[in-house]
Amino acid sequence: MSKSVAKAEVGGVELKKLRNKKLTSTEFMQVWFHYDKDKSGYLEYVEFSQFMKDLFLKKDCSGITPEQVEKYTAEVIHLMDTYDENRDGRFEMNELAKALKIEENYLNKIINKKSIKDKHVQSVLKHYDSNSDQVLQGIELKAFVGDLVRATPDIPYNFAMIEQACNYIEEMSGDTNLNMDTIKLILSLDNRQTLYRKLSEAAK
Repeated sequence: MSKSVAKAEVGGVELKKLRNKKLTSTEFMQVWFHYDKDKSGYLEYVEFSQFMKDLFLKKDCSGITPEQVEKYTAEVIHLMDTYDENRDGRFEMNELAKALKIEENYLNKIINKKSIKDKHVQSVLKHYDSNSDQVLQGIELKAFVGDLVRATPDIPYNFAMIEQACNYIEEMSGDTNLNMDTIKLILSLDNRQTLYRKLSEAAK
């Protein structure tokens, strides 16, 4: 019987997917919260450098030297600096999302429908529910809420806005975890508009 080979991972995400820059929103959140050790809402230089080392110094990349990683890191920092509008030398969530090229916002295909039916809510739950327990919590919840934030261009996609949105959603649903019923409640037009209004005010 052949033995299954464990797949190399970085921050809980398959290494191959990271290198190919094909991440779901949930996988992106796994990476972000794995490396944002101090939960500051930013990746400081040290945290980002650790991410780059993990990404390029795995066993299957033994031919890559630390010097090459340092050079590559410098190039990525230079690239991401074009998105760092306040030039603070830290990487915000939206900047890393652009660099890793996460998937197109899944919620766009749902919230743009004339009416959101149970089958649409079920597809949302299935998309974000990575452990298939029929509940969105932790990283799954952050990914779902992050895509709600991403769905409105006027609201910045960053750690602070996602945390704020999680608080508002908890007020709406009365729970920190989301199931079919609470997802449907949040995706209703009235509640989405209320959420976006509150986030727009908080972003000012």
